[in-house]
Amino acid sequence: MKKIFCLMTIVLMSVSMFSQTNEELTQMLAELNSDSIQATMLELQQYQRCAFFNNRDAAQYLVGKMQQYGLQNVRIDSFYTWLYDAHIYNVRGTIPGSLSPDSVVLVGAHYDKLTVGTTGDTLMTTLGGADNNAAGVALILEVARVLNNHQFSPRTTVEFIALDANEISMLGSDMDAVDRSSHQEYVKLMLNNDRIAYDPQNMHMMTILWYENAMQERSDAALMFESFSQLMPVMMDVAGNLPESQEVDAYSYSRYGFPAVSFRETTLSPYHHTENDLMETCNLSNVVELAKVNMTMIIHYAYHDVFSLPDGVASYSQKLLEVKPNPTTDLVWLDLTDMADEVMVDVISAQGQVLSHQIVSASNPTISMCSLPSGFYFLKVYDGNKSIGTSKIIKW
Repeated sequence: MKKIFCLMTIVLMSVSMFSQTNEELTQMLAELNSDSIQATMLELQQYQRCAFFNNRDAAQYLVGKMQQYGLQNVRIDSFYTWLYDAHIYNVRGTIPGSLSPDSVVLVGAHYDKLTVGTTGDTLMTTLGGADNNAAGVALILEVARVLNNHQFSPRTTVEFIALDANEISMLGSDMDAVDRSSHQEYVKLMLNNDRIAYDPQNMHMMTILWYENAMQERSDAALMFESFSQLMPVMMDVAGNLPESQEVDAYSYSRYGFPAVSFRETTLSPYHHTENDLMETCNLSNVVELAKVNMTMIIHYAYHDVFSLPDGVASYSQKLLEVKPNPTTDLVWLDLTDMADEVMVDVISAQGQVLSHQIVSASNPTISMCSLPSGFYFLKVYDGNKSIGTSKIIKW
C-alpha cells in the first residue's frame, strides 16, 4: 500500500498538476465522512421525489449542493417525455480537465425514487429512497467535496451527474447517453452507484456490474477495492447480459459504446421501493468504503493509469487471486496458475492479524478455514519472501 502511495506521489508530482503527497492522499481518503453522507441523505429524503412526477425542487437542491462543494459549470439538463407528460432533470457539475477537457470521467447516481404501497399504487411520500438511491447521490457529492477541498486538478474533466428518471425505464441516463453520443463526446469511464448501502450482517461485500467494453475498467475497479477499501468485490460471471446488469443506469452508457461499471450491494435490500427503505437500514461504513473506490478510480482515469505504470510497484502487479467458493464454510480452492509448485498462504483477519501459515501445492491447492469464526479475511500468497497474490474472502 505504501509503495502504491509513493508511486502515485511521484507520478502526480511529475505532471505538476496534482501535488498531493502520499500523506495527503491518505488524508483525502480519511476525510470521506459518514456523517456528511448521512446529512445529505436526510436532506434528500425531505423532497417528495417520485418517478412519475417532476423533480425540479430536488434538482435545484442538487445544483446548490454541487455549487457549495466547488463544482464548476453546474447545470440542469431538462428533457421532456411526452409519454408521462413530465420533465426529466439531470444535474451536472464538473472539475475541468487541464490537458484534455473534452475527455470525461463520469461519476453518477440516480436521485429519483419510487415508493409503492401494498396495493401497488405509487405513493407521494417523503418516506423511502434511502438505499435506492439517496446513498448513491450522497456518495458522489461526498467525493466531489473532498476532491475540491484538496484542489484536485485533473488532466481529464471529471463530471458528477445526478440522474433523474431511473425508475422510468432509465430515461434520464438514456437521454444523457444519446446526447453525449450525438456530440461524439469522449467518455473514458462511467462509474455508477445504485443501491449500495444495505448490508445488515456487515459482510462488507459489493458487487461489480460490468459490460463487454469495460473489462479493463472492471479489473481496475477490483484493484481499487483491494488496495484502498475494506470491501470485498464480487464480480458478476457474465458481462452485461444479465437482467441486473441491464437495470442500472450504467447500461444506458454501455449501449452507446461508453465503458461503464456499476456498483451495487451484494445482499439486496428487501425494502426496495417501499416506505421502509430508510436510513436505519443503511450501512454507512460501506458507503464510505465505496467512496474510496470511486475516488481512486477517478484519480486513476483522470490522469493516465496512475496505478499501473509499467515500472510500477510489485504490490500492483500482484495477481488478484481467484478463490472459490466465496463465501465459504470450510475448504477454499486457490487458482495457482502461473505460480510456483509450492507456495505459502497467510490467512489474515480484517484487523490485519496473521492467523495461520499454510503450505499449498499446485497439485492440491486448497486451504481449510473450518476452525475460523464467521467473518471477513484476507489471503496472501508468498513465493519465498515475495508476495505474489492476494484475495479477500468471507467465512460463513
